[in-house]
Amino acid sequence: MFFDDHPEFVETSGVASAQARLNMRHLAMIEENAEVIRGRRVVDIASHDGRWSFAALKAGAAHVTGIEGRRHLVENARKTFAAKGIPDASYRMICGDVHQKLFNPKIQAEVVMCLGFLYHTARYVELMAGIASTGAEYVIIDTRVIQDVEGPLIQVRTEGTIADALAIKDRYAQGKRVISAVPSEEALVVMLDAIGFEVDHRTDWHALIAQHPGVGPVNAYARGERVTFRARRVA
Repeated sequence: MFFDDHPEFVETSGVASAQARLNMRHLAMIEENAEVIRGRRVVDIASHDGRWSFAALKAGAAHVTGIEGRRHLVENARKTFAAKGIPDASYRMICGDVHQKLFNPKIQAEVVMCLGFLYHTARYVELMAGIASTGAEYVIIDTRVIQDVEGPLIQVRTEGTIADALAIKDRYAQGKRVISAVPSEEALVVMLDAIGFEVDHRTDWHALIAQHPGVGPVNAYARGERVTFRARRVA
């Protein structure tokens, strides 16, 4: 499986880096979307150590722009890409606040990947507008969601900013904490609709797990606490 051939990404960050889990997420987030990634320009939101930017390039993306708020993770991505011989012209790694960087007119893409980020921010209005501003035709989303609720709801919380697995300290931070939120899946559908997108594919995690028994634990997906889906621009 993909990360069996690229174990470097188990070492460049300790966040959710279990190889088996990465392999299963690759099947859902990259392989199931390969037809829309191939040949297209991609923006990777909260690109971390570049693992999914790299996977997109290997899936045939024409170019990937990664946006990550922690400089050491940006540097780790650049080092790994260089070591693997990825041409400089095929990617760009930017360090900064994704909510602001997305509005740079130079950042244009046909596909936006928002993987493991939505529950580390509450700035959804900025984020959705930024995604729309890239001109993307598709958005691939993988996120934690709140369950057992009816309606488009968001659960607000506070979150630390110290560890790489947590939110980024931004201009709204109060000391070392920020306000973040976990949306319901219905809330995401409403927000995507507001910027002209509709969901056109959902990963069937129960089927995927059944097809790959013994690969490794993906308990949050099995319980429906995390979801993976793709939305297409319709307006």
